[in-house]
Amino acid sequence: MKLGLIPKLLIGLAIGIVVGLVAPEPVIRLTETIRVFLGNLIKFVIPLIITVFVAAAITEFGEKAGKMLTLTVAISYVSTIAACALGALVAYAVIPGFAIQAGEAAQAVQIGKPFIQIDMPPIMSVMSALLLAFIVGLGITWTNSSVLKSIVSDSRDIVALLIKKLIIPIVPWFVGSIFAGLAAKGDLFASALIFGKMLLLIVFLQVIWLLIQYLVAGAYSKQNPFPVIKQMIPAYLTAMGTMSSAATMPVSLECAKRVQFIKSQVADFVMPLCATVHLSGAAMTITISAITVSLITTGTLPPLGTMITFILLLGVIEVGAVGVPGGSVMAALGILQSTLGFSEVALGLMLTLFMIQDSFGTATNITGDGAIAMIVNKIFSENTTASA
Repeated sequence: MKLGLIPKLLIGLAIGIVVGLVAPEPVIRLTETIRVFLGNLIKFVIPLIITVFVAAAITEFGEKAGKMLTLTVAISYVSTIAACALGALVAYAVIPGFAIQAGEAAQAVQIGKPFIQIDMPPIMSVMSALLLAFIVGLGITWTNSSVLKSIVSDSRDIVALLIKKLIIPIVPWFVGSIFAGLAAKGDLFASALIFGKMLLLIVFLQVIWLLIQYLVAGAYSKQNPFPVIKQMIPAYLTAMGTMSSAATMPVSLECAKRVQFIKSQVADFVMPLCATVHLSGAAMTITISAITVSLITTGTLPPLGTMITFILLLGVIEVGAVGVPGGSVMAALGILQSTLGFSEVALGLMLTLFMIQDSFGTATNITGDGAIAMIVNKIFSENTTASA
C-alpha cells in the first residue's frame, strides 16, 4: 500500500524526534548535514517555481482577458488579502500567549555543525524572479508569441514535475532532520505545544472566514447564503479528502450549479477559475504559521510593515500555486525567505505545519469559491439587465 504525503511526513517527524532524543552526537551532526543540504536544494528551486508559475498564469489570463475574468481575479485577490489580514491580526494578538516560552528552550543545548556544506546559490533573488515573471508573462500577452508561450508552459510543466518527483519526496526527510535537531536541542516539547494550539486556531479562523465570506456575499447579492453553504458541503468534504483544489473542482462546480439563483454560465466560469486563483484558506494558514514560526525561531514578531508587504506579495504568488501538492506553501517559500528572513529550520517548520493542515486549507479555499460565485452572479445579472 502506497503511503500518502501526510503519513510519510508524520513518520519522518516521529523518526526525527526519536533520533534527536536518543542518538549520539555524530548522528545528530549527520541529520544537520541532511537538513542543510536539503534546505539549500529547496531554496535553489524557489525562484524557478515563482518565475515559471506566475509567468504562465499571467500568459493564460491574458489570453482570456475580459471583464468577468478581471472581476473574478480581483475579488479573489481581495478575499485572499482580507483572509491574511484577519489571520495576522488574530495571530499578533493571540500567538505571543501561546509562545511565551519559545526562544528560551532553543538555547538549552548546542548541537554540532554539519560534516559538510554544499552551497547551492539560487540563480536569482525572489524579487528578481517575481519581476521577471511579470515581464515575461506580460510580454508574451502583448506580443502573442506562441513560441515563448509554449516555452513558458513547458517550463512550468518541468518545474511541476521537479516538485512532484524530487522536492515533495524529500520533504519528509527534511522535516525529520529538522525535528531531530529540535529534539536534540531540547526545544521540541515547547514547540509542539505551540504548534498544536496554533493549528486549532487556524481551523477555527478558517470556519469564521467562510462565514464572513458568505455573509458578505449574501448581503451584496440579497440572497440567503446558508442554502449555498449547505450545497457546498460535498465540495468541502471532497477537498478534505483530496487536498487538491484542482481535483475537487468538478464537485464544487456541480455544487454551485445546484444553487437555483446562480446562472449556469457564471458557475461554469467562476468555479474552475477560482480553483486556481482563490486560495484564501491556504494564504491565511501561511500567514498565521509565518508569524508563529518567526516568534519561535527568532523570539520576536515580524514588524507590522514587513508583514503587510509579505501579505500583499503572498496574494500575488498564490495565483500560480495550485495544481501541485503543497503548491501554496512551496510557492510562498521564496517570500518567507526574502521578506521575513526565514532560515532552513523556519522553512522546514512552515512546510510541516502547512502540510499537516492542508486538507482544511484546501476545503476552505474551494468552499469559499461559492461565495465569490454569488457576488459575480449578482454583478453579471445587473449588467445583463442594464444591457437589455
